[in-house]
Amino acid sequence: EITRFIDANNNAEVKLESGQLVSFYKDDFKGVVASPLPPPGGLGSAELKVGSKVEIIGSKTPGGHLGKQGEITRFIDANNNAEVKLESGQLVSFYKDDFKAVVASPLPLPGGLGSAELKVGSKVEIIGSKTPGGHLGKKGEITRFIDASNNPEVKLEGGHLVSFYKDDVKALLDVQASPLPVQDSLALKVGSKVEIVGSLTPGGHTGKKGEVTRFVDADNPEVKLDGGQLVSFSKADVKVLSEPLAVGQRVEITGSMTPGGHNGKQGKITQFVDAENPEVQLDDGQTVSFYCADVTAAAALASPPAPGGLGGGGPATPPLPGPAPAMPGEGLKVGQRVEITGSSTPGGHQGKKGAITQFVDAENPAVRLDDGQVVSFYKADVTAASTAAPGAPAPLGGSAPTRLGFQRPTPLAGTSSGIGGRGLS
Repeated sequence: EITRFIDANNNAEVKLESGQLVSFYKDDFKGVVASPLPPPGGLGSAELKVGSKVEIIGSKTPGGHLGKQGEITRFIDANNNAEVKLESGQLVSFYKDDFKAVVASPLPLPGGLGSAELKVGSKVEIIGSKTPGGHLGKKGEITRFIDASNNPEVKLEGGHLVSFYKDDVKALLDVQASPLPVQDSLALKVGSKVEIVGSLTPGGHTGKKGEVTRFVDADNPEVKLDGGQLVSFSKADVKVLSEPLAVGQRVEITGSMTPGGHNGKQGKITQFVDAENPEVQLDDGQTVSFYCADVTAAAALASPPAPGGLGGGGPATPPLPGPAPAMPGEGLKVGQRVEITGSSTPGGHQGKKGAITQFVDAENPAVRLDDGQVVSFYKADVTAASTAAPGAPAPLGGSAPTRLGFQRPTPLAGTSSGIGGRGLS
């Protein structure tokens, strides 16, 4: 076996099988043709190609590399002897009999330690350097797969589109997005349209649909089924049905699959970029294309009347001193008299009055109406009822009661009672 070349004429030092080292003229020796590799899939072998992970299993190649691992960077001759980049970074040319392919174990399922399934839209990090261009450490998103070997095209964060060897790419686990199915990213709340998809709750309700009326505890909802039956369900049995989206619709961004940190923003759908995913003009002026799972139709909020009443052509007449009008959803508490001023909650209750009996979640109240019904309402539909009789004059004297029960001085005659002629609250 040649151990080294001793001069520029390719005369070589050869280690004979007896172990003796002898220097030979190049005309005195010839290469011995090795037997071909067994076919792919044979015992202890796999198809070798540029990028294959290999282990050094022989010692014909000098240097003491036995047991090391690396990656084939190129083949140096027709005999498939290869240059290997070892894990230490060293580049060494090996006889093909000195290495074997390391069969990579399949990727774990999504959520496995440090890996996830690659697919269009996956967020990825560039962890290898087989692909030229110096992209190691960069991040981006898979836009498509360019061949049957699942080598992906990636849109890097700088906007550059690059086709990568799949071994250079690692999927990033989205720590913000829940690993649950898409429907579970939709918030379960009072008024949500739902489908019963599980059977933990007895009664054979799987496949039925209805609407959440309240929560019986911190997690589990009561649902009014389409047949009129009220049933308390384990939340695991309930799937939120997304409301159909339409161009021009007001929406709120409730998910974070779409990059950019837009969760909680609102805007209006301007168009659909494909069969289901909308483009939204956000209230901050940005126009962004979102995954449909990130977008929820915004509840219609009752708008306060314009100052000056109908007609609005002239300046508003300053109100008499007294308590400022309550705004929808403001300062609500158990026991309070309220009026239903909005229509986001189904049932045609607008204009009715009642008293708050409880809160079904952090903000939405249940109201016992004067007609005896107990209904859970969106807080935007509910306005604290005035304690004064309609049309009653403001109290005389040095102070006037406010909504919260505190006292404040009555404005002096002829002075302004607040911005826009509205009393302070």
